[in-house]
Amino acid sequence: MDRALATKERPLLNQGQPYIPDAGRTMEDDTAIVYDAISSIRRRTHLSPQEFEKIYNDTITFFTVTERLQYKQYQSGEKKPTEFYKECAALLRRNYPKLTDRGDNDFNVLMDRINTAIFRYDVIQPLIDNPDTTDINICGPNDIQVRVKGKAYQSNACFLNENDLYRFVDGLAIRNHVDIFSHPVITFTDKHDPKYILRFTISSPMVNAVDYPYLHIRKVSKTKPTFDDLIGAGMLNEDVKLYLIDRAKASRGIVFAGPPGSGKTTALNAFIEYIPKTRETLVIQENDELYTEQSGFMFKHVAHGFQGEPVCTLEDLGKMALVEGCNEFIIGEVKGGEMRYAMTLLNAGGYAALTVHSTNAYETMDKLADLVKYGSSYSFDEARRMLKTFDTVVYMDGYKIREILEINGYNDDTKQYNYVNIYRYDPDANLTQ
Repeated sequence: MDRALATKERPLLNQGQPYIPDAGRTMEDDTAIVYDAISSIRRRTHLSPQEFEKIYNDTITFFTVTERLQYKQYQSGEKKPTEFYKECAALLRRNYPKLTDRGDNDFNVLMDRINTAIFRYDVIQPLIDNPDTTDINICGPNDIQVRVKGKAYQSNACFLNENDLYRFVDGLAIRNHVDIFSHPVITFTDKHDPKYILRFTISSPMVNAVDYPYLHIRKVSKTKPTFDDLIGAGMLNEDVKLYLIDRAKASRGIVFAGPPGSGKTTALNAFIEYIPKTRETLVIQENDELYTEQSGFMFKHVAHGFQGEPVCTLEDLGKMALVEGCNEFIIGEVKGGEMRYAMTLLNAGGYAALTVHSTNAYETMDKLADLVKYGSSYSFDEARRMLKTFDTVVYMDGYKIREILEINGYNDDTKQYNYVNIYRYDPDANLTQ
């Protein structure tokens, strides 16, 4: 059926013909695909699952409730983990002497499980350890989703119950010196994992429809990926790599756009390595995800007080950029009024690179115009016209660069950008067009 036949007078559903959907539902639409996070690390014990959970729960409760002061000291670093290991081992042997009668395996597995819960990231540790994981969503004790290479899965990792989830969140709060439950939503960066920087966004039960917190975790490798690494991961090809390296020098304003989890920040992180060293570059971001070892860069992030109140916002940092003498302005993820300061710098002869959420390549500039309007007197058309100094849009989805547009000016009569399509991903040939 041709949907174009539908009119205002004769809507499609009133034509007396069967409705034909645009895209039929598949098994994947209706069935959660489970990502196996724990089978590879399971270690056998002589204990039943019920016995194991009881001993683990009793031991964790002892440290987090009965000996809470000590627990805080361990989490905050006042006491060394070695002290905890000694105390925990003594507690297990005292309360459960039969563990040692069955060999050291039961004891060692329990100690490892407790250590992961206290000093690392509990049941989601396997998800964090997976190098292909970019995002983790905890929607409930038994509802943990994970994004792997741009695709979302249901994880088989789970907490024991709501109390177990609360313990995990409580430990995060103590470890990172934040008061999580005094604000509806709080975001902070955790750097305790040896390999990854973790950005936590936690919403508390005061705004949730459930009696436990929701968590979103964005994972960024401490080992910075190169463009060659991203070629290996299938994000781009050699021609696109060379093009982006050229853009790092030639582009006045480049934006990496796409939906959440599409790889925008990862691509921008590789891109900034090629920005000319003669430029004075300021990077502002919500959390510390972008980084480089090269000279000439200043990095700033949003600051919160102990109670989670904003002390310095992204927009505040954007405003400061105009008086700090930088000529290259990078925004990790533009969200509001900071966009107009990036525009101002570009129109004064500077350079900019940023990421933004967008639904497709051609609507990206309209999204930036909407952000310019925040807190300003600019009309939408005025904002679009002034954004013509941006010359490159890199659109991403599913951890791939899907399309690249160059902007060749702005037509005042039609109020449209003059787009030139530089690249479009071909799943069959992956050739530039």
